[in-house]
Amino acid sequence: MSDDEQTDERTLDDMPPIPPVSDPVSTARRRHGAAGAVLAAGMFGVDIALGRKPKEEAPVVVTASGDPTDIDRDGMNFALDAATQVVAPPLPPSNVAAAPAPKPRRKKG
Repeated sequence: MSDDEQTDERTLDDMPPIPPVSDPVSTARRRHGAAGAVLAAGMFGVDIALGRKPKEEAPVVVTASGDPTDIDRDGMNFALDAATQVVAPPLPPSNVAAAPAPKPRRKKG
């Protein structure tokens, strides 16, 4: 059995989770230079000194019963009850590729 076949047989349940790589000090150094790195390290030290635990965010998974509709092409239809239905037609397409109008120049005086 080759390595490729063995890898294909493993499932996500068998694999250990990979922790996210987050280094705020190097990110601050890359974005804001040495002063940003010093400030980030100081704030990181204050956070550790206060002993706060990082807030864990639960993953959100949303399932849908079918394919999404294209409201730009089809519009929207809502049935409120057996006798009432609300229909919103699609908006006419806009010319996105058109160049903006030139601004008038000010006269130097």
